[in-house]
Order: sequence, then structure tokens, then C-alpha cells
Amino acid sequence: MKNTLVCMASFVGALSAYALVGDYYVSTSGSDANAGTTRAAAFATIAHAVDVAEDGNTVCVLAGTYEVSSAISVTEAITIVGDTGNPADVIVRNTVGGLTRTSGANNAGKHRVFEVNNAGAVLSGLAVEGGQIGGEDSKGGNIVIQDSGGTVTNCIIRNAIICGMGVGNGYPKTGAGGAGIACLSQNGLITHCVITNNFSTRGGTADWPDVIKIGNQGGAAGVHMEKGVLRESLIAYNSTKSDNFGSAVFGCCYYQNAVLIENCTIAGNYAEDNLGCFFPVFFNPNSNGENYNPLIRNTLIVGNVGTSGSKKLFGDPDGSWQGSTTSDKLAKAYRRFVNCATDGELPDGLTMVNSGITLTDDFRPTTGSSIIDAGAAMESPVELDLAGNPRINGKAVDVGCYEYAPRRLGMIIIFR
Repeated sequence: MKNTLVCMASFVGALSAYALVGDYYVSTSGSDANAGTTRAAAFATIAHAVDVAEDGNTVCVLAGTYEVSSAISVTEAITIVGDTGNPADVIVRNTVGGLTRTSGANNAGKHRVFEVNNAGAVLSGLAVEGGQIGGEDSKGGNIVIQDSGGTVTNCIIRNAIICGMGVGNGYPKTGAGGAGIACLSQNGLITHCVITNNFSTRGGTADWPDVIKIGNQGGAAGVHMEKGVLRESLIAYNSTKSDNFGSAVFGCCYYQNAVLIENCTIAGNYAEDNLGCFFPVFFNPNSNGENYNPLIRNTLIVGNVGTSGSKKLFGDPDGSWQGSTTSDKLAKAYRRFVNCATDGELPDGLTMVNSGITLTDDFRPTTGSSIIDAGAAMESPVELDLAGNPRINGKAVDVGCYEYAPRRLGMIIIFR
């Protein structure tokens, strides 16, 4: 399986042409003994700048690589932004923990990069990588947006590992979700991000399906959405292993109308073994009414591979994982996919773009692709797609995170 993302986040707009102005600055050549208020007198660490900053301040992080050994906690309404606007230029990396993709269940603790817990807080223009979590409460390996909320925009979120606790007495001790990022707040927004090469497993689940229970869901390698909005983002080449219900994206259904996934591309995600099911999107069709399921709109779901692959969009269609699943509940759950496109198998009666999906090697629509102008009106107007192109370039919104913009030649992938 290909495990390298060929495109990077490119939603830089006009920012990449200009150095940004901040209230405080951080530089790899700085010192936390400095005043931090100019580029020449920059701080050395993001954590120190965050401690000093107050509501409304901007922390401008100059180009370079910043290594952290404990999570940077953002509890004020501040903006932390990469200086160039190009997230590849500013890398914030966790350096502790010894997890690998073969670690299995463990108690390695939490080594996130950022914990965001203020509705006015913003992370922008950063590459966040290397987060590790082992044990219980395994959600948000690189970044977690806590109950109070916050925004993560124009970021690359990659190379995190989550290994949960597995099962005990036939039931899971905990799930493991959102190795890349987890959003736990109705005031949380993830937008214009590339979420890639993250890995999640609970471990200890090789005896499936004997231990399959509704609580055994989880294992989202890319994004765990408990509440909030995931928009205009590419979730690609994330993987799971030995997980009953591994997925690229998990959409929680415990709260009414709490999760919106809109204009995203979920592509190239996969399972590394054959010991469990893998689904591009996972949520529970047995919720207390269809409004409790997430709404997935204008989203492209292609090229995902696993024991179930992208042949099924979510869940287990025969209901074996939860005996109370009925055809009516499943039909209502599938209706939560609005104006989406997929190369997967569709149940009878579901309308979705399912053929003629032609893409470049980095998942952008090509001339004549069936996903062009196939989307629905967005909940909140967004001016630019992930590549910085006008969001509507034609009669309607395109499906996926990229709007059609003829600009270059490249390999074409055709999904039928």
C-alpha cells in the first residue's frame, strides 16, 4: 500500500508572500529570556509564548522545526500561526514515547503536541507530527480540541500513533480514535487541513467477531469527531491494525446534530492486516433517530483498502456487529451521506455519485469528472478550497476538498 502523500497542504492564499505580524514571536534561534515581541528578540519555545500571550494575541512561529516533550496547552483565545503561511515550513514535533505500529496494547501515556481548549483559539499554518498515546482515553494523538472548542486550519497533521488498551472480558477498556486529531466540542472546527500517515489500533482484538459489541467501535486513524465541524480537508493514507472497527474518520452519534463532515476527501486509507473490519467512515446506525448520526455532505470517499475496503462506507451492512441493526435504521443512516461520491458499493435506493470519478494522483478532479458541480449548498459559505481555488468554479460546489481547476498534467486515477 502506498503510504506517502504526494501533495501537501497548499491553502496558503496570500500569506505565503508576506511575513506575518504577531504580538509575540518564536524562533529556533530565540531565547525564552527574550522579550519575544520582535523577530530579533523572539522566544525559543511555543509553550513559553503561549504562557505569556493573552486573549486576542497572535503568536507568530518562524520557519523551522520545534521539538516538544509535553503537550502545548492553549486555553486562551490566541492565534498560533506559522510565519510563512505554508505549513510545511513550520514543524512542531513530539519527541517522547516509544510506540511503534507493532506495539499493541500498552500504558505508554499521552504525548500530544497540542491541546486546544478555547473557542477563540486558532492553530494555523503548522505541520504537527509525531504525537503518541498509549492506554486509556486514547483520542487525539497530535491534536485534541477539548470541550471549550477551538479552530485548526491550514495545518498538516501527520505521523501520530495511538495504541489503545484492547479488550477485557469480551468488552473494550477504551477505544482509540483520532490518531491525527480529535474534536470533542460543538465549538470545534477543523478546516483546510491535510491529515495523513497517522496510525491507530486498540490492540488485543484479534478474536473478532466473538467480542464484537457496540462499545468496541473506534480505531479512527485520521480524525475522531465527537462534536464539531470537519471541512475542506484531505484525510489520506492513514492506517489501522487489528481493530474490529478501524476507520479513517469516526463520526460520533451520541449527540443530536453534533457532527458535520463537509467537502472533505477521504482517500487511500487502509488496514494493515486482516484481523478486523476497516471502513472509510464509521458511525453507529443504531442511534436514537437519524438526527443523531453525523451529516456527511459533498465528501469524496475513494481508494480506501481493507478487509471491507471502501466497498462499504460504514458499519457492517448485515448487522452482525450489533443485532438490533435493522434495514430501516441502516437506510436512515445511509441517508446521512448527502451529495457524496464513492467508488464503494451502495445499497439499493441510495443516490450517490458512483462512477466516472476521474482524479489526478493527488485526488483533484479532472476534466469531465462526475464530481464536478455535483455537491450541495454548504452550511457556511467557504471562499477557497484546500488548494486556494475559488470554492465554486461553475454551477455548484464540487464534491471533495478540491474544486475543479484545470492547471496541470498528471497521472489520472479512474474509479468506476
